[in-house]
Amino acid sequence: MPHTPSLNGDASSTEVTFRPLAFSNATATFVLFGATSSLFGPLLISFSRRFDLSLPSAGTVLSVFFVGALLGVPLGWLGVKRYRGNVVLSAMMILMAVGAFGASLSSHWISFLVGVFVIGLSFGGVDFSLNTLLMRTAIAHRAHRLSLANAGYGVGSVVGPVLIILVRPHNFPLLFAGLASTAVFLSLFNRGISAPPLHLASRRRELAAMKSQRRPILVTFIAAYILYVAAETSSAGWIAPQLHRLGYSQSVASVVTAGFWAGLAIGRVVGGPLSKRLSDKILVLAGLGLAIALSATAVSTTVAPYAYPILGLVVASVYPMGLIWYTVLCPHDSDGLALLIFFMMAGGVIGPGVESFAVSQWGIRAVPLVVAGFATLDLAVFASALRFRPLRPLAVRPAD
Repeated sequence: MPHTPSLNGDASSTEVTFRPLAFSNATATFVLFGATSSLFGPLLISFSRRFDLSLPSAGTVLSVFFVGALLGVPLGWLGVKRYRGNVVLSAMMILMAVGAFGASLSSHWISFLVGVFVIGLSFGGVDFSLNTLLMRTAIAHRAHRLSLANAGYGVGSVVGPVLIILVRPHNFPLLFAGLASTAVFLSLFNRGISAPPLHLASRRRELAAMKSQRRPILVTFIAAYILYVAAETSSAGWIAPQLHRLGYSQSVASVVTAGFWAGLAIGRVVGGPLSKRLSDKILVLAGLGLAIALSATAVSTTVAPYAYPILGLVVASVYPMGLIWYTVLCPHDSDGLALLIFFMMAGGVIGPGVESFAVSQWGIRAVPLVVAGFATLDLAVFASALRFRPLRPLAVRPAD
């Protein structure tokens, strides 16, 4: 199997390998976090009833989760620089268990939000750590690995709403207790990951010389990913409330939310094979273009339940293929990737926040229009990245 330099050093020092069980566990970890993040939208009505809140106030739980995720990325960043990847992942899973268990026991809104914040910390740390480790694997089939593992997030996001239906929305503390137990279990199966700390990397001076070259590329992709995450979270988190307010039952709304995530999972599973026929750029831009049209049709009460699952399908490749696009333009750049994932979490705060404001001002039919707006802006920013060419190392004078 051919080798490629890792994100921040030579292949021999920093390339990551996953044994089959470890890769399966990594995918299962994404399943867990997909299930976790997909619970909040369908449960907003239950949260508002349990804690005596208005629906827009209950919607702040989405923003709190992503504030935690935003702050969790630096934890993962520092972790993979100083410690082996398997150790960092296991520690983050234990943190997830602590937050989920605390949320399951909460009887007050503030204490519940604290638990959700800790879950978010773990989510951000794991999202950065696992994606960084996958990007440091051998180039052969890297896109396939990244797409397949991230498909687990979509699968989990289907499982979450289904569990809500089975357990009943008002029993949501049991769901959080189950998340805590699953996180502890998965933390035991990371030994098959061989991922040396990034502080062993050997190209710091060369990378420093490239920083001025990469800056406009990094800023462009940060803006694009903030808008993408805003679009994804503002749609997924508000599918159920929108459909419920339009007259559909809470169960139907949960099924449609599961359909959105099923589309996302299917799209990412097929994203690897598609990447052999279509470029990462085409997959990203075409997905966003279709997302704009589908979001606009979701204004219709009749069309909305069918538009959202297809929306998940068409945006599925934006996240993994956008990362591939960035690393082609800026190879060997783990610090840039960390900044990208760190700032993209802001989209999870901005998206639901804008959505909550729009709903409070103009009603529930504003939901798909906000999503369409984010997707339009995102398409414009990603399209602007077509002007960039892959960076080449600058000549660096030897030390005196």
